[in-house]
Amino acid sequence: MRLRQLELRAFRNFSEAAVVIPKKGLLAAVAPNATGKTNFLEAVVMALRGRSWRASHGECVRWGEEAFQVTAEVERREGESEVVVRYHAPAKKMRIEEDGRPVSSVTFYKRYPLVLFVAEDTFLFTRSPAQRRNFLNQVLVTAPPYVSALVQYQRALLQRNASLKEATSPADITAWTELVVEHGVALWRYRQQLVDYLQAHLAAGYKLLTGEQLSLDVELAAPFLEAAPFREALQAAFSSEQRLGYTLRGPHRDDLRLTSDGKPVGAVLSQGQMRGVVLALKLAVASFIEALAEEPPLILLDEVLSELDEQRQQTLLAHLPDAQVLLTGTSVPEALRQQPDVHLLDIRSILAKPATAQPRRRQPEERSVPVKQQEDEAVVAAD
Repeated sequence: MRLRQLELRAFRNFSEAAVVIPKKGLLAAVAPNATGKTNFLEAVVMALRGRSWRASHGECVRWGEEAFQVTAEVERREGESEVVVRYHAPAKKMRIEEDGRPVSSVTFYKRYPLVLFVAEDTFLFTRSPAQRRNFLNQVLVTAPPYVSALVQYQRALLQRNASLKEATSPADITAWTELVVEHGVALWRYRQQLVDYLQAHLAAGYKLLTGEQLSLDVELAAPFLEAAPFREALQAAFSSEQRLGYTLRGPHRDDLRLTSDGKPVGAVLSQGQMRGVVLALKLAVASFIEALAEEPPLILLDEVLSELDEQRQQTLLAHLPDAQVLLTGTSVPEALRQQPDVHLLDIRSILAKPATAQPRRRQPEERSVPVKQQEDEAVVAAD
């Protein structure tokens, strides 16, 4: 999958602009801090996911405006598409269109695979299990059966929890228990496939990026991959669940564990090591998604080079997947200058030249500016 063009209207600190994405090579969005680099990546995620990873829809509306619109032109193995995401703050209504037709965000996740790395991902394994479950879901939504199982599981779980308040025995909630078991096992099996893949590739990926050998083990916390033991566990927990009013076992309470030499990585690794581990994790996920979706995902990297020395910057850039990569930074490091087909997007030029008319739908010409040729120009088209 490749992003060809992104149009923004009243999104965050952007007024109105159309950004043309180079067909080949790597795009680096460069500007000083607090200028809007991360906002640019957020707009890409909004267009392809219908939501931000860090804020509500209302927070993404430009100050003083009532609504935002993000439009993405995307080239996929199956053909070209245009996705439009609109949000109207006063009405609190969001609308997503694909090629002019309204769609649900859930239905198009699988068609627009992406992998995002941001600074806070460094703390993925030191924060709550909910964030790690989120990570699992974000990776696996590329598989349509997983999305279906997740939706059905959540519905059955809500009904089972509600029924627990009136139930006097496990038999009273058998119907909901069976649905929780059926869809819960399906979720666990997909999650286990991902975990097995990470176990096979993570340590080698980390060594490739950093040159450091680490013992890394990835596992799910007590999954049930068969229906019978899961059903038995739910029945055994009935008394406690009845008292508390909610289901105690299942994928909704899952956790992804990462250890080094048998100890939690958050307790034994430095922050720099954790950053390298999570970056290796995201690159492994990119190859997993490519196999799942049968096309490479878009890779978004926020400030990924800033805390790496030059040697590790070169190593990372040399081992990026063969996919479209958008990264941000406050400057253009020497390691990036030395890469072929690197193009610059100066975020300040978008902010400095707000459009006076609506962007036109068009087949954009190639507006790439190689970094080596001219670093102070932007790869932008703003009407």
